[in-house]
Amino acid sequence: MASDVYPPEPRGGARYARSIVEQLNQRGHEVVVFTTAFPGLAKCTEESGMPVYRVHGLISRLPLLYQKKEGRFPPPLKDWLLYRELRKVLEEHRPDVVHAQGWIVHSLIPALRRSNVPLVVSVGDYRAICPAAGMVPDASHCGMSLSLRCVACNRSLYGAGLLGAAKSIATYAAIKRNISGFDRVDKFIAISEFVKKVHIEHLGMEGSRFAVIPPFYGYEKDGEVQSADLLPDDFILFVGALVPGKGVDVLVEAYRRINTEARLVMIGIEYPHYNYRDRDDRIILIINPSRNVVLDAYKKCRFVVFPSVAPEPAGMVVLEAMANRKAVVASRVGGLTDIVADRETGILVPPQERDALIQAIERLLSNPQDAARMGQSGYERWTRLFTPGAVIPQIEKVYHDLLNEKGFTSSESQAA
Repeated sequence: MASDVYPPEPRGGARYARSIVEQLNQRGHEVVVFTTAFPGLAKCTEESGMPVYRVHGLISRLPLLYQKKEGRFPPPLKDWLLYRELRKVLEEHRPDVVHAQGWIVHSLIPALRRSNVPLVVSVGDYRAICPAAGMVPDASHCGMSLSLRCVACNRSLYGAGLLGAAKSIATYAAIKRNISGFDRVDKFIAISEFVKKVHIEHLGMEGSRFAVIPPFYGYEKDGEVQSADLLPDDFILFVGALVPGKGVDVLVEAYRRINTEARLVMIGIEYPHYNYRDRDDRIILIINPSRNVVLDAYKKCRFVVFPSVAPEPAGMVVLEAMANRKAVVASRVGGLTDIVADRETGILVPPQERDALIQAIERLLSNPQDAARMGQSGYERWTRLFTPGAVIPQIEKVYHDLLNEKGFTSSESQAA
């Protein structure tokens, strides 16, 4: 399993990669993990009996290119140090299947060039075709092929000045050049029908090369950390990055027009290119809290609002809300429509339409029985479709089908 990031890096992609790894390990597979270096951790550690290789790439050693010490994504091109270390790990462990996610695949593909080992690539965002990964920071799906517009669009992500411009240009050029390298991928796993559609459109590939397998969420038990000092008694909840693409501006505008004693709690991650702040006394901002605070917030809130205006690939926040029996107000955009059953497990509203968002929030505030009914329906939908037990066998089937197609004999315990 090769991933751009891996815990303790807190990003959602890191947590999800570990979730897949742990589930495969529990089901009897021998798993080896390859990811990027993290400050303070050794190059090779053992976690739950699995070796985890954390390796510095050539680009990640250049401090001027990154704004943080941790979470240094590999570039969307072949990184010679990552390539060299990947070859060593592949030769040592000789996996039956290689499963990758993120830009690290561009260093992995050359390392597998002379190998017939099946390569599976998870597509959980738009990183393969969009330098911003989220289909443009201005929060709308551009609907265009990769073009020079991407350079201007990404300036807000890569910083001001000549260095920011150079990073944006280099990222765009690398992604455009390396699209042809995806011919080595045997199967893509898209986490929603929308993600599949967008990648087929932009990569010009056959639909048969994609399997649509939804994300999963395994219910977490909270620890001993208490959040009594952070959370009010009565509130609705937003969880996500505090950036325009997640709809925070639309949400705040809508909330200010609602007459309610319920507070709005916004739990988020700060990003260097956009820091959201609000002075409304009814809005509580909780920045970069522990995971236990987030879990406690899900349990105590009335319902969850996720008004993204960007085309969410799927929406892990929605799955977490459903697992906690909470109704969801979400945007009718991207992969969210695969997860939220409108009027059954929540309410879908058009993105960026403040009035529709107000109506949906007011409905659940004034009809708590509807919120409870939708929350229970969401929980039942989660248990059927989005738990590890429902999803992991679909991933295993992709592995076995590829091994059979290539004429390999799979053992009882495979490396992934």
